[in-house]
Amino acid sequence: MKVMEEIVYPFLVANILFYVYETDFFVQYVKLFRLNKLLGVDNYESYLAEHPGDTYWEYLAYEKPNFLTKLISCPLCSGFWLNVGIYFLYEDLGLFMLCLWLSIFLFLILRLILKRAYHHGL
Repeated sequence: MKVMEEIVYPFLVANILFYVYETDFFVQYVKLFRLNKLLGVDNYESYLAEHPGDTYWEYLAYEKPNFLTKLISCPLCSGFWLNVGIYFLYEDLGLFMLCLWLSIFLFLILRLILKRAYHHGL
């Protein structure tokens, strides 16, 4: 049972990264909970008029160029820190390395599938 429980984490991290960085999930939930002013989503939507292809994370890194915004705008960096959190749950370095590489691989596969689906028109 423990192995099955542990193998879920890379899939969970990959899905979190995919939804947060490859969809409009974050922006829509910020609007739903009326945090637009606090997190600058209103300004981001104005920014989209001039830069239609950019994501909220690219806008954030451009608008507030500091270490923290660059860190949270990077899906691989966020994936690393999510996996560090998993490491503290189990304190197993082997599991950490497996989760880290597998979650990044799964995220990149999901990203590739999404791009191909839009490119080829599924």
